[in-house]
Amino acid sequence: MSLTQTAYTSRKIIKFGGVGLIAISLLWSLTKIIYRAYLVAHPPYYPPNIEYGILPKITFLEQKTEPKIFTLELPNDEIPTFSDQARVYIIYRPNTTFLALEEDKKTAASFGFEGKPVEIKPGIYEFRDDVLNKILTVNVLDGDFKMRYPYLSDQLLLVSEDLPAKDKAIEIASGFLSKGNKLTNDLKSGGKRVTYWKIQDGAIKATESQSQANAVRVDLFREDLNNFRLLSSNYDKTSVSILISGSRTEARKIIEFNFKDLNIERESRGTYPIKTAQEAINSLNSGNYWTAVDVENKAVIIRRMYLAYYEPNALTNYLQPIYVFEGDNGFVAYIPAIKSEYFK
Repeated sequence: MSLTQTAYTSRKIIKFGGVGLIAISLLWSLTKIIYRAYLVAHPPYYPPNIEYGILPKITFLEQKTEPKIFTLELPNDEIPTFSDQARVYIIYRPNTTFLALEEDKKTAASFGFEGKPVEIKPGIYEFRDDVLNKILTVNVLDGDFKMRYPYLSDQLLLVSEDLPAKDKAIEIASGFLSKGNKLTNDLKSGGKRVTYWKIQDGAIKATESQSQANAVRVDLFREDLNNFRLLSSNYDKTSVSILISGSRTEARKIIEFNFKDLNIERESRGTYPIKTAQEAINSLNSGNYWTAVDVENKAVIIRRMYLAYYEPNALTNYLQPIYVFEGDNGFVAYIPAIKSEYFK
């Protein structure tokens, strides 16, 4: 074979070899895309791992409710389907009350409460500002803060001098939380709800517009967990909220503050078996539910059911799923989702 023929043959091999490599590479990439899409549509099944053993039962607030008759009128007249399991998340708590108190003293100082706290109950302390008549209550066991000011009796707040609009109210609330290092990442990423309120005749009521109001409340929602909402015992109000007055006086600007600490390990891997949708409906019909929003009607039509997570009232290290039933006239009921045999 001549040198010319050898060179020609070599070029041919290089050309078609290169094309072949490109084709193989494209085919491999396409195969990976198809495989990933298949895994998304048909994820491998892993049974619940019961990572944290037997769990403490969800403790709801005590209440008295009248028995009701429920009728389901769900979308498309179908009972929704859910997975047979759900995650349980770890909630971090302070290791020692002494260290927690020292940290909470710093937080209180950043909110303007410099004085020495008084323990009013085990683990619960009050910081007082006698000049402004404000009280900051801190629970060192779970990191909760509540600030109160007697705004219902403050005649100076009845006239709104400088009530912030929606965006400004969110900015004020976020700035206030940041001062105490309480604007956590999940609160930054979560939604914000702004509502307007009227202080009058020793009471406070919601209003439709800013022009009628003399106070504005910002509720901060935590970022969803795997597209599941986080709900508290107060369905209409988040566990982190700030009430802002229309006063131009800085000391009278923040007139109420609620902060529930919820340091969630969002990478928790514990999974537990949950009730089927039908089992949850059976619990509802038999009266085994907790009413988040009650109504006077004895017959309630349920329009929606879904899974969410319940922010615990009592001290616990676990965030657990619940079934939520929403009905006419604002009715809302909660039912623990995890099967009862996995509770203490």
